[in-house]
Amino acid sequence: MTDAYTVAPLPSCPPGGDRAGVAEGIAAWLGSAAMTALLDAFGFRLPTAGPLADRLTDAARFSARWDYRKGMERHQAVGETFEPELDALIRQATAALGLADCSTPAAQRYDHVLVLGAGVRTMLARADLAATVLRAGIGVSTVVGLGSTRPLVGHAETTRELGLRPCPTEGDAVEASLRREFGLGEPTSRRDGDGWWVREHAYARPPVSVLAAPSTRPGMRANTADTLVGWADLLPGAVRGARLLLVTTDMFVPFQHCDAVRVLGLGYGAMIETIGFATATSRWVPPADTFEVLQEVRSAIHSMQLLYAAVD
Repeated sequence: MTDAYTVAPLPSCPPGGDRAGVAEGIAAWLGSAAMTALLDAFGFRLPTAGPLADRLTDAARFSARWDYRKGMERHQAVGETFEPELDALIRQATAALGLADCSTPAAQRYDHVLVLGAGVRTMLARADLAATVLRAGIGVSTVVGLGSTRPLVGHAETTRELGLRPCPTEGDAVEASLRREFGLGEPTSRRDGDGWWVREHAYARPPVSVLAAPSTRPGMRANTADTLVGWADLLPGAVRGARLLLVTTDMFVPFQHCDAVRVLGLGYGAMIETIGFATATSRWVPPADTFEVLQEVRSAIHSMQLLYAAVD
């Protein structure tokens, strides 16, 4: 899928939180042949010189063309279809940018696997990938599911069909999915506070924890960065200097990876790697539409803006 373009690696934070090279990684991704071809296909040429902050701003401004959410949730987005030739170019370019073909870890050992939160079916796909990785022999000290108390609307029928317990919130969907894929029983401990809770399965091998994190933005639901902050705050001592493997959905890999590098890499010296299950072949969710993938290129550009602002 990526044969037409050289794969553009995502920015990384060296061990110990050293910021050198993060900006170069952002610039390389933004200026890659895949990104250039993608923007050209929509009639936009990004400057090859000038301050990186300005180029990110230009790219973000243009990416409003791909804002199909219009402030709504992802599942509410109304998109468009593309002619076959353009559709193929988009798919090839976005795969090279890290939004597909990214389900295999690079290392053999991690301190923690972080399974990022979502709705019921997506969570089952992510939990399945995490379990598959461990069955393949990847070593890990703990598995952590990261969700929030965001209400899940319209998932009751799905949970019944799949034989899961009710999942009134995203955090409940995270726990239900991990319980199913890792064969977990009841939690060995529970903690909760204002807008958050933690459930631990200490008997599991490796031990499994599930966190519903609070939002850091009053009046708004917790996002990916909030759940990462919540993990660092509510399970202290786990993150500093750790090697982390994040598990998500393929097209979300770039933006969630950059959020993790910003929050956990720069903040705690953690080393971040991010993988995602393939929406094109998943048994849990339908294949993503091309416009949905473009929406996540926009998300990635925004997350790279935040990351660059943190290192500039």
